[in-house]
Amino acid sequence: MTDPIPALAIVGLGPRGHYALECYLRECSDREFDKNFKILLFEEADQLGNGPVWDMSQPDSNWSNVNDRILELPARPEINLGTALIKSFLSYHDWAAKKPTARSADNSDHYPLRNMVGTYLHERFATLLRPLVEYDIVKLVQERVHAVELTGTGACLTARSGVKFFADQVLLAVGHQPTQQDPQIEGWQAEIEARDALCLFGEPYPVDPIVDAAKTHAGAAIAARGYGLATIDIVRAIADEYGSFSLRDEQSRELTFAPTEDVAPTIIPFSLDGLPMGPKPVNEQLDRQFAPSEKVLDTLRRELNDPALKARATGKAFLLDAITPVIVGVFRELEYKRDDAPSDNDALHHLVKAWIEDPARGHKSCLDTDQPPIDLLKNLVQMANGSAPVSLDYCIGQVWRYCHPTIYRSLSHSALSDDVLAEIILLDESMKRYAFGPPIESLQQLLALCEASMLDLTYLADPDITVTDRGWVLTSGENHATAQIMVNAVLDAPKIADVRSPLIEGLLEDGLVAPVHDELGVATTADSYVISQNGTVIPIAVLGRLAKGTIIGVDAILECFGDRPRAWASSAAKHAISKLAEAQ
Repeated sequence: MTDPIPALAIVGLGPRGHYALECYLRECSDREFDKNFKILLFEEADQLGNGPVWDMSQPDSNWSNVNDRILELPARPEINLGTALIKSFLSYHDWAAKKPTARSADNSDHYPLRNMVGTYLHERFATLLRPLVEYDIVKLVQERVHAVELTGTGACLTARSGVKFFADQVLLAVGHQPTQQDPQIEGWQAEIEARDALCLFGEPYPVDPIVDAAKTHAGAAIAARGYGLATIDIVRAIADEYGSFSLRDEQSRELTFAPTEDVAPTIIPFSLDGLPMGPKPVNEQLDRQFAPSEKVLDTLRRELNDPALKARATGKAFLLDAITPVIVGVFRELEYKRDDAPSDNDALHHLVKAWIEDPARGHKSCLDTDQPPIDLLKNLVQMANGSAPVSLDYCIGQVWRYCHPTIYRSLSHSALSDDVLAEIILLDESMKRYAFGPPIESLQQLLALCEASMLDLTYLADPDITVTDRGWVLTSGENHATAQIMVNAVLDAPKIADVRSPLIEGLLEDGLVAPVHDELGVATTADSYVISQNGTVIPIAVLGRLAKGTIIGVDAILECFGDRPRAWASSAAKHAISKLAEAQ
């Protein structure tokens, strides 16, 4: 008698694949489905359950961008699969001994190290996997999957070694995939090929090799292409190697940097617009002032779910018309805000929309982005710690963050056209500078490094760059600087057409996946099953950034433990039970 074909194969065991498996097992337990129970798991990394973003071995300089207060990863209940019993596991808050309700709202928020969150995820997954392997429910294949093809009864998965595996259905929970090389990076690689003294890093992670290069090129200048979260991680990692930060003021979180005797490198960040990310408010008390009421969020939810409004939508105005009154209402209620915003409601509505569509327009009620970069950083820090009145643009970003869950639930798998959804997603991406900025302490570190002459902000806004034997020459006006090390800290967007992995390219070539839009990811149903290029739903599901298009908002750790894995798991378990019934 041959072994039964596994009911499920999961490709990718980062946080998303981890939680999806957990949800699937719970669904099977609830439905008392434990006959012929077989699952294939594929993950090439040594660390299971946490993924590279939450790698346990990464340095302490890599911080989470989600504070402990809102990092609500729920406990796992006990799962009884008949033969195997999977024990319960603590929530993140209980595991880390963090009790948000027990702390004062005016205490500074704490942002955990990414390696610590990774340890939690890894330990949780280990207790899930152990009984599954012991009772021969799961087969773990620690190889990369190179191809997935449909068969008459399910799917065939081909590992990198060439070995083929079969399953009734497949879940792709892969994270960041290699993409087509950016032309600028590709050009630089060609130019430095014969220049051994120069060093180019095409990706910001892991940061350790970048730090090692800085030590090898003593006193060198390091240019960072990008001015976002990845650059902040790189800057902090290098700073930790050459000195230490100390707290100058508890309330403002102001820092100083004391360098060691070693000759420290100079770090030169740059980006297209040269604008920094806005920090999140320093504590819950200041943060809550940007939270719309539940009544207001319900109104936003109804508008975004209105079938008639969706049918008439022709662009991003559909979202702007709904969210602008929310932002205006919050701004009006702020006690400590700039007093130069329009007093007329219609004028303020118009200004909010205009700024969201084009932040470069500027207004006296918004931050002056033409001021010196160090002053802009200071202004942002002061608003985040409550020592300066809130500007309209800062308020817009913080309110947008609070509205995100409502936007995600309302617009994912909506009846909006692909073009409208693409506009909204690109608009949402543009808001991340304010809505999903770093902890205030990260910007205080940048300021401390500027004061210590280790961070040079002279070339922030789109400098001219040429490659010479001496390095990358950055030019801004009359100023020139030469960097011997260049780091690309710009992370690729989830554009399916640009992905360069055998797995995804094969699915595209075979017509098994269809991009939602030229600029976006794979089309899926509400329960994450792929809609092929001929419009049929196939037994392959996708969770994560490759599904961005039909789904809005996919990258956050909280989304990995959210509604989408649970919805997929419910459908996957039903499919498995139905398949078993057919075979009997």
